[in-house]
Amino acid sequence: MKLNITFIIIIFILIGFLIFGHNGILKYQELAKIKSGYEDKITQIDEKVAELNRELELVRKDREYLEMLIKKELNMKKSDEDLYIIEKKKPAAEDQKTDK
Repeated sequence: MKLNITFIIIIFILIGFLIFGHNGILKYQELAKIKSGYEDKITQIDEKVAELNRELELVRKDREYLEMLIKKELNMKKSDEDLYIIEKKKPAAEDQKTDK
């Protein structure tokens, strides 16, 4: 009888280590969530890299696209063009914050 109780206690201790130990199930689940988060970030970064590569190819091959980017980003124009810069109006709540 005493031997059975000892084995039961040992089994419970082993189960406790299996669940709550340094390399237990709870730690595994936490690491799996972290891994999943990193995989999502990698997927997003891969998509961004693919998008930038497409844009780079357009810049290399399409002169009109390159001109459009220069005009947009640097506010430049050709000599026979007029340039209008339209700024977005701030909401009234932001104007009041900056006045204080």
